[in-house]
Amino acid sequence: MFQFISHYKILTTLIAAPLTILIFFKIFLFLPPQNIFNTTRSGIHLRSEIWGGTIHITGDTYFAPWAPLTIEPGTKILFEKNPNAPNTPWTKYADDFITKHNDPTGHTGYNKSHFEIYGRILAIGTAVQPIIFTSAQAKPEYADWDELVLASGSKLDHVEVSYAHNGINVQGNNVSVTNSRVHDSLWSCIDIFSSGNRIDHNEVYHCWHQAIGLKAGNDNIVTNNFLHDAQLSINCEQGAKPTIENNHFEAAPLNPDCGPGTNNTKVDRRPDIAGGTYDGSLIYPSQE
Repeated sequence: MFQFISHYKILTTLIAAPLTILIFFKIFLFLPPQNIFNTTRSGIHLRSEIWGGTIHITGDTYFAPWAPLTIEPGTKILFEKNPNAPNTPWTKYADDFITKHNDPTGHTGYNKSHFEIYGRILAIGTAVQPIIFTSAQAKPEYADWDELVLASGSKLDHVEVSYAHNGINVQGNNVSVTNSRVHDSLWSCIDIFSSGNRIDHNEVYHCWHQAIGLKAGNDNIVTNNFLHDAQLSINCEQGAKPTIENNHFEAAPLNPDCGPGTNNTKVDRRPDIAGGTYDGSLIYPSQE
């Protein structure tokens, strides 16, 4: 996400002149989406695309605000990775929890070698043909890739997101994640930094910061989810007060800062695995 901001500033500077802006809109707003099938993707994309088959992500991949990414049912998005860049400083986003655990993914070198997708993503799968976002590795591990960053209006339905660093990062408003499985994230499985979003009828598990983290807004809705085996089921920060209804929590306590919610059920038991690993080392134990 943060690399995207710097690229986007460069892009907006280049098209600052009114005439250039008009030309850009005429060229890109009225072009039909480009069909992309069984290939690789990276870089900045100014035209809408429709993905199908198997797409390999070989670098950070950004879609401009006017260029939504549509993904067809049954598509697999596989994230490649590069070797770690050692001995790099902590990012400014590495908080005490990250530095305390000496988490290698909190260093600047991680973002240079592990990749994300940013944009208005419309990924509508089916129960029979879900859309898969996962590692390209033969033996996938936590944090093999970075995250999905969702702009306003994104919709994920019947998708599976696994083996990411930070799973799904909701930056825009009016985003929905429904009927999906999000699991095996070294940090959060779903983080929300905006308002008017809906997280509904999902299974979310093996998330070693929190299953769902709310960082803003009082009108986000978290309902009918099965959240289990995570440091926290739902964590609320910076005054976030979401609607939390009809969820089932197992081995994943609700942060009291969220309030009690309504009609939620809870089962206390031991987590089913030891916690979150990176390169074979246990970084975040499930019980401390």
